[in-house]
Amino acid sequence: MTNLNRLFSRYFIITIAIVLVVITITSNLGGSMFFKNFIAGKIDEQNTKLVDAISDMVNTDTLSSNSYPYFLSLFSKQEQVNLILYNNDEIVAYSISRLLMTKSEQGKLSDEKTEDNSGQMVEVLFTDENIDYIDYEIGIYRLSIGRANNPMLNIANANFLKTMNILYLVTFAVAMLIAFLSALILSRRFNKPIMQLRDNVNHISMNRYDKIKPCDTKASELKELSDDINGLAVQIQGEEDMRRRLSNDIVHELKTPIAVLSTNIEAIMDGVYTADEERMSVLLSQTNRLARLVNNLSDLTLLETENKKSPTDKVDISNILESIYTVYLPAATDKSINLQKDFEDELVIDGNEDRLLQVFINIVSNSMKYTDEGGDIIMRGYLKNNQIICEIEDTGIGISEKDLPFIFNRFYRGDESRSRETGGSGIGLAIAKAVVSAHDGEIEIESKQGEGTKISIIFNKAGETS
Repeated sequence: MTNLNRLFSRYFIITIAIVLVVITITSNLGGSMFFKNFIAGKIDEQNTKLVDAISDMVNTDTLSSNSYPYFLSLFSKQEQVNLILYNNDEIVAYSISRLLMTKSEQGKLSDEKTEDNSGQMVEVLFTDENIDYIDYEIGIYRLSIGRANNPMLNIANANFLKTMNILYLVTFAVAMLIAFLSALILSRRFNKPIMQLRDNVNHISMNRYDKIKPCDTKASELKELSDDINGLAVQIQGEEDMRRRLSNDIVHELKTPIAVLSTNIEAIMDGVYTADEERMSVLLSQTNRLARLVNNLSDLTLLETENKKSPTDKVDISNILESIYTVYLPAATDKSINLQKDFEDELVIDGNEDRLLQVFINIVSNSMKYTDEGGDIIMRGYLKNNQIICEIEDTGIGISEKDLPFIFNRFYRGDESRSRETGGSGIGLAIAKAVVSAHDGEIEIESKQGEGTKISIIFNKAGETS
């Protein structure tokens, strides 16, 4: 598999080569057309000068017609043209141009072939088949000017085009060399931040978060990708820490009741304790604690894996809130907590009543645990924009800002000193979030330490979809 440097260099060089070829061909064609137009204009200009010069010659009284061949030969040699001067279709004078060229040039510019590629100069006589004549009227005379019908039979023109073609080839070669060097430099520069991103991903896979480095790039896409990878690293590192903490919490949750059960059973078997009602109630309470923990874990696992398309019924959230209010009111009164309700009737959604009841029990139970005597808890429920919004707000001890992002994670405890004293296993809010997500709802939490907490749950009204 080709690495990114070579792939980028290859595509870059191929692209530059295609562009240069197109530019070269276009320039060559355009240059040839311009050159042909230039030659045509130059021929017209030279012919006009020749006509004027020969007109002056024949109109001069001091020159006899016997001297015309001499002057025509001078003009013919100078301009490399054939000249024929007629008077009533009779030739008065004529001159045939001869060209000086090497034998190798002769082979290239004519149909003749030569094996001698030396630089020896030879004379080449234009034949009529290579000549085009143009007639001009000069008084009683008619002047025919013959020039090569192929501009390349003119050595100066041929050399000019040859020089231009060599220049194109040299320019192409130099441009390709520059493109090659540029491709190497640009590919390395472009590939450097990508390699850094690759290294960061490898560091994440090997849990070496301390080795992750910021990506030095000005490309906005790569910068955004780098930020996303770094954010992912922070999230994964947090989840790794949480998993370790989860393991410790599970061990502690299971170890304490198991130790109590084991110690008491051994003491009963050794005759230290008697299996009376008080002792058995202790064993039963620890067994119930283990059962609750296992059941909560089982519920959470089931909620995270069960199909959201499972059968649902029409559930009136106001009835659930009313039943929870009725159940917790005596306990709130005993603890001197002001439990209030403010919810509308007929807040109907599509859902599972038992699961939804579990959600609100977990949330209200937490509010009761962490709200001191004299505090307030209010339960709200209302309809807004075809959405049913339920709020449980208390004036309890609140949650610190650093703990808020993790509060719905299983076994997460923001305050170790209070969690186990209140008997919580750290799974209640994780279950609540799983249930709400299964109902296509959202759960949000707002809290300030020392001031209280508000949990908002948003459901779609029955028959509505998100």
